[in-house]
Amino acid sequence: MKRIRRIAGEIRKWEDVVVIGHYDADGIAATAIMVEALSRAGKNVKYVNLKQLYSDDLEKIQNMGEHFIFVDFGAGQLPLLLRSFEKPFVVVDHHRKAAEYPLMLHAEDLGAVGHRDVSGAGLSYLLAKELADVKDMAKIAVVGAVGDMQMRKGRLVGINREILIDAVSTGDIFAYKDLSLYGRVSRPLPYMLMFSTDPILPGLTANESGCFRFLEMAGIDVKDGERWRTYVDLSQEERRKLFTALSYYLMRRGWNTERVSRLIGEVYDITSEDLHSPLREVREFATLLNAAGRHGCPEVGVEVCRGDRGSKYEEALSLWNKHKRMLREGIAWVLERGVEETEYAYYFHARDRIPAPIVGIVAGMVYGSGLVPTDRPIFAFAYEDGWVKVSARATHDLVARGVDLSVVMREASSRVGGEGGGHKPAAGARIPKGSEEDFLREVDRILATLLASV
Repeated sequence: MKRIRRIAGEIRKWEDVVVIGHYDADGIAATAIMVEALSRAGKNVKYVNLKQLYSDDLEKIQNMGEHFIFVDFGAGQLPLLLRSFEKPFVVVDHHRKAAEYPLMLHAEDLGAVGHRDVSGAGLSYLLAKELADVKDMAKIAVVGAVGDMQMRKGRLVGINREILIDAVSTGDIFAYKDLSLYGRVSRPLPYMLMFSTDPILPGLTANESGCFRFLEMAGIDVKDGERWRTYVDLSQEERRKLFTALSYYLMRRGWNTERVSRLIGEVYDITSEDLHSPLREVREFATLLNAAGRHGCPEVGVEVCRGDRGSKYEEALSLWNKHKRMLREGIAWVLERGVEETEYAYYFHARDRIPAPIVGIVAGMVYGSGLVPTDRPIFAFAYEDGWVKVSARATHDLVARGVDLSVVMREASSRVGGEGGGHKPAAGARIPKGSEEDFLREVDRILATLLASV
């Protein structure tokens, strides 16, 4: 595409490049791909991953170099970037645009939908291919897309699928159909069910005791002696038994046959990784990257994506275990206290009880678990660096009815002196402490307008 070639041509003029990426799985994957391409192209490269592109963050990074590439964010902050940087910079992003810019590669430029067809890592890969031979990094772009929850009806679609084909063609990924719940490789069976958020399993997601009871009634042993069993340890007969029991269980709770059938989907294994490694299955790889980023060590995830299986990988495993423990504690905290509601939203305020980097993940896990219905979006608050972090989630059904959380978060946060943005079904913001009630009033006003306009 002409735009990709033109942007790559600009980057080729640069000798020293700073890559600035988001700190979630997609942003870490996007950063790794771009850093690897620039390194192979002979550039001097630095990189850093940030929670968000806020104005005070830009002040910290401007002295890192002269030429900047922003990956997996920047489109929503273009006015701020244009005011802050005198020299040309590049933006590679799939979130909602706040302005146009000739050196921006955006999902819409490719006729794609940013929350479905291509992730930040996917766009980074497309640009990276113009800079160096990086076909071996296609698997990392797939990790980014899956980590960004871009699977649709059990498979990657659009440009994501074209990138998947690249990874399959090199033998780096083996794609096949199976029960596609997260945690198949490394989570003990009860916790594979308990931590399922895509889809949410009524009565099982966020319900530890319910998961143990279900598996006992299904006749599936959760341990082999003292060792926890994972899904990949099950025989084919046990896998069929588990799927049958799960199907009946969910149909008794209102799922129809079509919805149950969507539990079977495409699974993507990275062939070079050990069978029981969290890097084997792309969803778990993405979770490991999220753990690194959300616990303050995104560079660990970047180096794992670039091939480190030594000290950085060991550090990533430690962060991943910490991440799992904190998610369990966060879910228990919300389940104990419940959520509050406005006319158009559900919400909870964790304050200091749930770390801000994971409060959105916790919100997603309890959303629809039986505690929180899915007839309205959910908003989660937590304190962070003197501000209040806000994370929001909505179902695709709500999006179809007109909900656009990127609009809600951007407009509501700006009304109370904050900043925000994201995708239609998932977005984030930061707002001043003490402005939460005013923010929620703005949320209700904007949601009422969006839903009335459809």
